[in-house]
Amino acid sequence: MPANGQRQVAAARKVATGPQHEAYPATYHMGLFPWLLSAERQRIPADDLEVHAASAQDEHWKRACIGGGGAAEKVLRYAPLPVRRRLAHELNMHIARAALGSQAIDDVCRGAELALCRVTDLLSRASSAGGQEAEAGLAQVLTRALLDRYTEDLRRLRTDNVRVELDIAGIHSARIHQLRTQSGSVEALAALEAAVVAETAAASGSAKSRLSALRVGLAKQSFRFSRTLGAVRAAPATTSACKELSEAVRVRVDVELGVDMRYRLIGGQRAPKTIVDDNATRNLMLTLESTRQDQGSMLEWRVADIDYLLSSELRIQQEFEEAHIAC
Repeated sequence: MPANGQRQVAAARKVATGPQHEAYPATYHMGLFPWLLSAERQRIPADDLEVHAASAQDEHWKRACIGGGGAAEKVLRYAPLPVRRRLAHELNMHIARAALGSQAIDDVCRGAELALCRVTDLLSRASSAGGQEAEAGLAQVLTRALLDRYTEDLRRLRTDNVRVELDIAGIHSARIHQLRTQSGSVEALAALEAAVVAETAAASGSAKSRLSALRVGLAKQSFRFSRTLGAVRAAPATTSACKELSEAVRVRVDVELGVDMRYRLIGGQRAPKTIVDDNATRNLMLTLESTRQDQGSMLEWRVADIDYLLSSELRIQQEFEEAHIAC
């Protein structure tokens, strides 16, 4: 077993309060599914605080959103990271409240608590034999990218006769860690979602990665994406001017939860054995994503990431590609 896997086994044993557990194949758990062990450090997500605005259309949108010209862009590009984080929070919070309403943002932490409990229950049931009904329930609460990733792990667990049991004993705190927004036409946001799903599949080494790369290419040909402090603007590539008010806005919120939780992996059917028993209080990062919002549509939230699983893999892929280009 790799050294990292051995450290995770030792960490799990240290915090366990349940039965003693044995060494287990690395295929069962490498700190990926469904979330980190309590002794693990939080993952580092992809950096999205850079500024990409190369066209007159993007400059117009940026001035409409944050008000500024050349001086403002210099501040955004070269300001220290804490300053950029604060500006990003203010910008995206303003966009989110304008799009969803202040009450929706005020209620998002409570929504994250309920979502975590719901996901915990569904994952536990979906990992057991005959868990296809619960797996279908996950399709209603997870984004497509996270569902695709978890579906593969759940099916592997069932094949290996290993089930996961997740229990939330209590949630002590919940706070908004950061917000990100995506603005543009409904069609543009649909293309952006397809691109994110595709890039996530490529980052995780999914068998769908070739088809995913094709979809990303098509999306980039049809639409132009710009980013300012985590606020993404998606617009048709053939449009020469943009409206100040976007047709739709999607909001992503990272909520940090202080949770008492127990995570167990149990293997075997006739004589079940505890493989991992991790019972501890820890901070968990839950990312919620709103559905596309336009006039008259209902507000719904889905879980888009847990402990930055997808975002960290995307960051690693981006760093690898940048290093490859540099060489």
